[in-house]
Amino acid sequence: MFIVTRSRVNPTYGSTMAAARQERNITRRANDLYWSSDESVNRIAERLDLSKSGLYGMIGPLAAGVECPICGAEVAYPNRTARDRDVLECPDCGWEGAYDETVESREESTGGGMPGSVSWHDRDRKRIVFGGALIGAAAGLAVVRLLRRGR
Repeated sequence: MFIVTRSRVNPTYGSTMAAARQERNITRRANDLYWSSDESVNRIAERLDLSKSGLYGMIGPLAAGVECPICGAEVAYPNRTARDRDVLECPDCGWEGAYDETVESREESTGGGMPGSVSWHDRDRKRIVFGGALIGAAAGLAVVRLLRRGR
């Protein structure tokens, strides 16, 4: 007969996982309420049974879906006041500016937008293709010259 005198399983593991899951759910709910409602921070904290500072500790920036014109990182609104004032921040280089100063995100770029408009990604693509064509033409011309000299 085998008698277990001490369990090797962490008895708090299950409760730790449940607590982490609950904290993620509260954080998600806090961000949803903060960014998608006009409720005051005090009211949201009260609803979630949190202190105001605890709520602020859970709130993450709101991604804007556009890129920094300096470094290309995704920019975000750090809080609702910044969103209302159209002030975005770059977490990588510290750039601050308005939405219309940003660059369309490469992931979300679908060639849409205003009819006839060209995003900077389209312009870059055209430059690359044009540059490749010029290099190809120059290489072809060089090959033709070398072949003619060899005769």
